[in-house]
Amino acid sequence: MDPIIATGLVNIGGNILQKILPSNPPSVENSKSSSFESNLKDLQGSSLSPKSLDTLRVEITNSPELQDFLSRNSGNKISLDKLSDGSVRVLSSTGDFMTLRPESATCANANQFLANSISSGQNINPGRENSVMLIG
Repeated sequence: MDPIIATGLVNIGGNILQKILPSNPPSVENSKSSSFESNLKDLQGSSLSPKSLDTLRVEITNSPELQDFLSRNSGNKISLDKLSDGSVRVLSSTGDFMTLRPESATCANANQFLANSISSGQNINPGRENSVMLIG
């Protein structure tokens, strides 16, 4: 193909696209961006205190569901891992584990402890990704 004809066709195509497409992109709604900004500020403002993590830790370790497991694994490191179905695996450094079902109150506390610990960078288990130390 002749380069002059090819250049002309490209120019014609560009002109057609400029006429069809709007010159200014649609603007983002201010309400959506302001609500995002306010949500972000709310999240940043509600920093997690170690006290809330300590309170959750006490509630989890005092749970009747865990008493037998914790007594069998006394003196061992205990970590928490969230599973894909919403349950939480309680894992001992000996390899012993138990699973908290998603419908239990202890599992809800464990999920909150996991989320708060990971988001605040506290209690992170150095040996396992996305795992936190309950007793370390």
